[in-house]
Amino acid sequence: MACATPTGPFTGGNGVDVKNSALLFAVPLVAFVVALLGLVILFATVGGTAQAAACTLSTLTSSKTSTTTTTTTPSLSANCGAAATATLPTSAVVNDGLPANYVIPADATAAETVAITYALAQLGKPYLWGGAGPAAFDCSGLTMMAWAQAGVTLVHYTGDQINEGTAVTSYAAIAPGDLVLVPGSDGTVANPGHVGIYLGDGLVESAVDVRYGVIVQPYSYFISGGLSGIRHVG
Repeated sequence: MACATPTGPFTGGNGVDVKNSALLFAVPLVAFVVALLGLVILFATVGGTAQAAACTLSTLTSSKTSTTTTTTTPSLSANCGAAATATLPTSAVVNDGLPANYVIPADATAAETVAITYALAQLGKPYLWGGAGPAAFDCSGLTMMAWAQAGVTLVHYTGDQINEGTAVTSYAAIAPGDLVLVPGSDGTVANPGHVGIYLGDGLVESAVDVRYGVIVQPYSYFISGGLSGIRHVG
């Protein structure tokens, strides 16, 4: 009996549908590309691509044997962008660190007064990496939102805020509302990881970490781990 002439899709000698085989290869490839694009978009919109990548990579752990390497699923650190351990409070924080007799300096401009007033209203709120209020903040989210009330736009990323506004050459020239940038828990003097807002009277407010939340610290203590820079943005 003669073999029938095939009328459907071309098949190879082993009977496998070539088109179906191609689809089986293409579908996983497309899914991988879509997932990778999703991760890039996520990192670009939450606190800056560089910070998200750094925080993710900082939590990767791996173990090696003679034949295999196992890596855990990456997760974001809750304390990325927090203050360094060396600058954390050494005693109980009373009234969120704000002295009872504090008042906004009389020489603060209208914009500086608006930014500081907003920042003071956030005292005691929790730290949340990527947080920009109203319930929780990270360090750059707090400074960004404080200055937004005065019509000044800042990028929600400490690594960018070191370049915002103009440089303040020394503490003698600091003004209320200025950004004070320090290495923090995940940065360096050259590449700061933590930022606060100067309140005047030798005080800096920042979203410190998940333990302390938003508090006020003395300027001298805030920069005790190193000073990356002071920026005037008003």
